[in-house]
Amino acid sequence: MELMKELTEFLDELEKYREVLTNPNSKLLEDKKKDDFFIGFPFLQEYLPKKTKEELIEEVRQDLVRKAGRYKDKIYKLTGKIYYTQFGQTREIWGEGLRRERIHTLSEPPSISVLDLCIDATNEAIGKLEEGGESWKVELPKKLEKVTKQPSKDITDKPKAFIAHGGKSEARDKLCQFLTALGAIPLIVEEQPSEGRSVGENVDYYARQADCAIILATKGDIDGKTGRFIPRGNVLIEIGKSQELFKDRIIYLLQAGAELPTNINEKVGVRFTSEKMDDAFIKIAKELTKFGILKAVKP
Repeated sequence: MELMKELTEFLDELEKYREVLTNPNSKLLEDKKKDDFFIGFPFLQEYLPKKTKEELIEEVRQDLVRKAGRYKDKIYKLTGKIYYTQFGQTREIWGEGLRRERIHTLSEPPSISVLDLCIDATNEAIGKLEEGGESWKVELPKKLEKVTKQPSKDITDKPKAFIAHGGKSEARDKLCQFLTALGAIPLIVEEQPSEGRSVGENVDYYARQADCAIILATKGDIDGKTGRFIPRGNVLIEIGKSQELFKDRIIYLLQAGAELPTNINEKVGVRFTSEKMDDAFIKIAKELTKFGILKAVKP
């Protein structure tokens, strides 16, 4: 069973990540020159001579964030587990468990209680697959059941673009204006009705209504180890979700000075500045036409 194999590999990577966070003397970190360094993370080999231990751990975290975007819904459907409550607030286990702030220093291990919830949910999902195959599905609470259903398309025939972004910005406003001028509908999740859904459920609900995704990677955070600008964590999670839903129908817009994790395959990448987006817009129009997404636009 392909899904069980993938989840087993994902679980192994989560457990390795937990080990290096909590054990500074882990054998996975004791010798950068060993060929088996970070077994399960072969893409890291090229970085071994250049990266510090903390930077290598950050590479692992970013890869896990992307994979969490791909697998978290499958795990949720198998186990019903995706949220936890703390101090009266409901949070998503993946967003919290793989948060950048959880990496401090190897000598001061961070709290990994939420990461353990991610590991437990993945383990349980594998158990469900072993028990009943990929057709096995948990009986979800009625409040959450609606998010697993395929949402009906809007009555309009205009194409929709799911926008992954790090918050309101001049670049986001210009992008939405341009898409509207093309005859497409930009889907900004927080501007849509939630109908009782949580933030995570709302992202999933509206992403499934879209025809493509546009990743607006602006300078959201600063990598504490490298000093480089990177997108906010929610954008990285939504990249994983977009890669699962849209495959090749994704456009990456990279603000000048911002960088995406090296493990993300940028099939269509466009650099821009907030002051000058004309070149990016021309590229977007060409790609949307190539995707076949603008066919429904009426003159």
